[in-house]
Amino acid sequence: MTREPSPSLAKAFRIAYVIGLFICVAWPLLLQLMLGTAIRPGAAPPDGVVQQLGYTFTGLTFASAFFVTWRWSKVRRTFGSLEEARRPGTVIRETILYAALFELSSLYGIVYYALGGPPAERYARSFIALTTVMFFVFVPRFQAWREAAQEERP
Repeated sequence: MTREPSPSLAKAFRIAYVIGLFICVAWPLLLQLMLGTAIRPGAAPPDGVVQQLGYTFTGLTFASAFFVTWRWSKVRRTFGSLEEARRPGTVIRETILYAALFELSSLYGIVYYALGGPPAERYARSFIALTTVMFFVFVPRFQAWREAAQEERP
């Protein structure tokens, strides 16, 4: 037996997705514009520290993508068994959580630029751009939520 998702699910998804677009698309674009103008680099730390920090930030960025993939898998399995009234809140919570985790990549980019200065600018911009890419790749679309809602779980 399958159930058609309620209209409130679509509304919740639209609200959450717009918030996610602001967090992961509009804000990183603004940060890209501010890099080098409003956001200035500080004094460079000793050699190698910035590079090691960059490796750490790269690992944390990939860890957030793995976490979101794992969490979406877990939520998808249980979403069909949730009562109708709780589904919209789950969609909003999960979408905004995923967007916030991906936004950390932009923060890493700003910190990397602030510490590494102009030589680290292209890597900092890459961290900031990854926020948008990860949002579009990993955040479930409405169709995925609909399919998860239609699956019956005992």
